[in-house]
Amino acid sequence: MSMIALSSNAKTMLYNETNGLLDASMTASTPKDFSQIAKDSTKKQIRQEMSIWHFLFENSREAIVLINMKGEVVDANQAFVELLGYTREQTYQLGVWDWDADLDKETILGLLSSIDADGVTFETRHIRKDRNIIHVEISSNATFYQNERLLLCICRDTTEQKLKDEKMQELISTDPLTGLLNKREFTYRLNKAIQHAQNASEQLSLILMDIDRFKSINDEHGHLVGDRVLEDVAQLMKETVDEPASIARWGGEEFIILLPNTAPDTAQSTAENLRTELESRSAGGLNNITASFGVTSSQLNDDLHGVFNRADEAMYEAKGNGRNCVRVITS
Repeated sequence: MSMIALSSNAKTMLYNETNGLLDASMTASTPKDFSQIAKDSTKKQIRQEMSIWHFLFENSREAIVLINMKGEVVDANQAFVELLGYTREQTYQLGVWDWDADLDKETILGLLSSIDADGVTFETRHIRKDRNIIHVEISSNATFYQNERLLLCICRDTTEQKLKDEKMQELISTDPLTGLLNKREFTYRLNKAIQHAQNASEQLSLILMDIDRFKSINDEHGHLVGDRVLEDVAQLMKETVDEPASIARWGGEEFIILLPNTAPDTAQSTAENLRTELESRSAGGLNNITASFGVTSSQLNDDLHGVFNRADEAMYEAKGNGRNCVRVITS
């Protein structure tokens, strides 16, 4: 029976042809000849150590899989089997591409060949047998057994944490009433978009929209109706304005739209389309809801304040021209 011991930061991993991987080491490094351990151990002690390491491997709470350079499963513990939802026999028939949700076979094989003894840690997604997708963090190290290069991979399910992070990001970046971006997140995106536009010699456009006579709506129908008007207007904007636009509730009854790589005439058409759609629909159970629009586009050496102030000026010009109209200021 041929055996090998792999040294790690905290413990030793044994591997033999009969029983497979015997240790659940988190980090594999330079293999050592098993005879080095045997010098200080009796045969009985060796058998006991093998039994212990195999027990630790199988009962580790971490999902561990050993794969070869073809991307095939050489060995896997029970936690890995349960992570993917297959039987152990089915797991042994899988290749990495069968469970990785993000990478194709060619990319995966290239990634496997690039992992060395120092190891890598990265995030990806796995497809379970039931077709559900989970987020995982992989820690992988290269090692050798009988001159064959193998990878020891520790897989940690991060799906729950990802969902928490996404929910937290949503809370931080969106307006709780409308579900649109909030002022903070929109300002961040606008700054980034201005920098990109200047670097790429592109032009972005901005549309500032203010619901007409919104104070009267609140005074006559109550704030609950006013909130429903805001929600319906936000939904209309989502349906009417195409990607990759960013839409935000700027504050109160004001909304703002960022249109990357968009000329002012195209932005004006977008605003006019939104204006007519709003005028023709009910919002919050009320008819004849209208809005005034200000449109501008970025200029050379513009900053956030310059772009926004022109859109704001254009919007107030629309208000002063009888409301329910679009005005454009480009310089």
